[in-house]
Amino acid sequence: MTTGTGVQDGNIYLDEDQCYNYDSGTWDCPQCYREFYSFKALDQHVNSGVHSAKSYRCNDCERQFTSLTSLMAHCESSYCVYANNVVQTLASDYERGPQLMLTNGNSYTEATLEFDGSAKPNPGNGGSGYVLYNSNGRVLESTSIEILDGGITNNEAEYAALVWGMECANRFNIRSLLVKGDSELVIDQMNGRKNLYSKNLKPIWKQAKYLESKFFSKVRYEHFYRNENQVANENANEGSDCYADEQKHINDAYY
Repeated sequence: MTTGTGVQDGNIYLDEDQCYNYDSGTWDCPQCYREFYSFKALDQHVNSGVHSAKSYRCNDCERQFTSLTSLMAHCESSYCVYANNVVQTLASDYERGPQLMLTNGNSYTEATLEFDGSAKPNPGNGGSGYVLYNSNGRVLESTSIEILDGGITNNEAEYAALVWGMECANRFNIRSLLVKGDSELVIDQMNGRKNLYSKNLKPIWKQAKYLESKFFSKVRYEHFYRNENQVANENANEGSDCYADEQKHINDAYY
């Protein structure tokens, strides 16, 4: 199989025909050879930053991260004092970023959030993942999170991914948000089509509804299938496999 790729405006463009593997009936990543059942899923995968160099490093523990926000979260939840002091200057600039974007006309106002959760076993080690795309389909942030508490259910991990993804969207000044997930339960409950009875899920659901009403002018929730959600799914699995960008406790998803 031969593959064709190109880079333009920061995005990776693939040749759909050349990436198609006629033997397996899949579209294969030219870098890691992972198989995808749709070209859209492959395109999301290669543009998610999963193969990007991890350019942010903690000088205390030497861990590397793909984004500044991931490094910031690590410093806040660890004992890496030196790195935490260094990152505060970067953080102040980062937090001003959305305000600066408003002045030059490049602010993002619409975006799509794809989220997923994982528990191995269920309940067990929890992981959450999300990908935030701007209106042009470019990845704004792609993050994997390990949930440090034991006995996490898959539904808890799903809701936590939703909350953390919505918080990320707010940091980018997103005001109109399309939320897509492969959990029918979460999507139906957020749309009000199903009742919520779980005591463990209710606080996280309330936080998601709070974020929806507080920071966004419009939020739509849509269900789509797992084979279309492969990037967020991959991030969630990294979390439950304890190889994530960030580490959080489940109660970090509600206040």
